[in-house]
Amino acid sequence: MYNIICALICLIFGYLIGSISNSIWIGKVFFHQDPRDYGSKNAGGTNSGRLWGKKVGLIIIILDMLKTILPVWICWAILTYVPIGEKALVPTAAMFASGNIDGYAIPWPIYWLATLGSILGHCFPLYYRFRGGKAAASYMGTLLGTTWMMGLSSGIVFLITLKFDKHVSLASIVASIFGTIFSWIWSILLLCNVLPPAIELLPMYGMSLYPNYVFSIILTITTIILIIKHRTNIKRLVDGNERKITWM
Repeated sequence: MYNIICALICLIFGYLIGSISNSIWIGKVFFHQDPRDYGSKNAGGTNSGRLWGKKVGLIIIILDMLKTILPVWICWAILTYVPIGEKALVPTAAMFASGNIDGYAIPWPIYWLATLGSILGHCFPLYYRFRGGKAAASYMGTLLGTTWMMGLSSGIVFLITLKFDKHVSLASIVASIFGTIFSWIWSILLLCNVLPPAIELLPMYGMSLYPNYVFSIILTITTIILIIKHRTNIKRLVDGNERKITWM
């Protein structure tokens, strides 16, 4: 019962936060425009930057990252440190690494579902008729905000791809695929028990979130959503009509 209730709470909490579309409310409040009616008609930072300037686009990207990061950290803190009875519901990352998870009501990092909810909210926002962004900023926010190693490496892949190809859409797709593969490699190593406990949490920010297969599944789902949301971009890339950046 704890598993079902907490899973739904994490997912719904993340979705409600993720449904706050920063490009839409900023566009309507400050520019009296809805980004979904202009340019690429996408409610994301790239289209917003083309419409209202690079600084505004960057602010929106950062806010979109934060709304993906905050729900998972809030759920993690509550589930692992707030006692329900004698102990918290979810073991800490150190306990996962040592295998000392007996007696916990939820023996898996259920807080990752808040990330999935936030990404779904970003792409299909409840408050804006389910017409949102394409998950690029949400994906990078998830990585950069939860794991320095995967976030940094995926960010480098994104910048290298963008430098040589000049297409934000392709760079986002390549970086997301790379980050997801990286996460699966790490989670498989964890599953096979080939990493010492001191190394298991190396990619993360200290003894915090646990990067096992649940994290990889969330990233896989996000990558699939990202690719599907970029299907028109992919068609333009194939046809040679996708817009390139000029600032790099």
